[in-house]
Amino acid sequence: MSDAIYAKPDMTKKVKFDRGEMEERIVDIYVSADTLRDGETSTKREETADTAPNNGPGDKFSEPDSSGNRSFLVAAVCLGLLCVLLAGIIGLSVHYNRAIKDSEDKRNNLFQLQTSYNNLTAERDQLQTRYNTLTKERDQLQTSYNNLTEEKGHIQAKLFVIEQLCQRGWRYFDSSLYFLSTEKKTWEERRQDCLERGADLVIIKSTEEQTFLFNLQLRAWIGLTDSVSEGTWKWLDGTSL
Repeated sequence: MSDAIYAKPDMTKKVKFDRGEMEERIVDIYVSADTLRDGETSTKREETADTAPNNGPGDKFSEPDSSGNRSFLVAAVCLGLLCVLLAGIIGLSVHYNRAIKDSEDKRNNLFQLQTSYNNLTAERDQLQTRYNTLTKERDQLQTSYNNLTEEKGHIQAKLFVIEQLCQRGWRYFDSSLYFLSTEKKTWEERRQDCLERGADLVIIKSTEEQTFLFNLQLRAWIGLTDSVSEGTWKWLDGTSL
């Protein structure tokens, strides 16, 4: 049909058409041209179908669909988000573990500091108790020192008096002073003389004192009398012989 349409016309022949036949011919040409175009399109489709790989019955060749790429892109984005989320979870887990470890270290350090503080407090209390004890002992020693100092002053005063009295004829024995008078007087007179001197006739209270007086080898009045009751001898302090 294609050869018949595109063949060169014979211009030497004379053809005669009436109006009705011309219209019919024109219609035939138009129709034939449409049919030709439809036929060429069908031919191209058949050639394309023949050259396409036979994927089996029912398979049809179609242009690439963008929905597959879109699904792949969505899957990739989701996978990336999951990776980011997983990385964030791992980071938070590491940070949390570090925070827990730091917290435990701080708690242990705080416990050690508290223990050290308690030990130091106990040592401080012990030292304070020891200091109070030493302070008390110091005060006691200071009191003893003051007493000894005072006693020393009394002793020095007594020694001075004894020294002075010994120069005047007094004799010292066992913390007592004895005066031996050379004047002869009665017992009453001699006692009065002793009282005027701030003393009294001797009262013998021990064997040692009696021995001391006997070794003087002098006759002297002593503080023994029976003036209250004849024959009942008593010392001047009221004790019996």
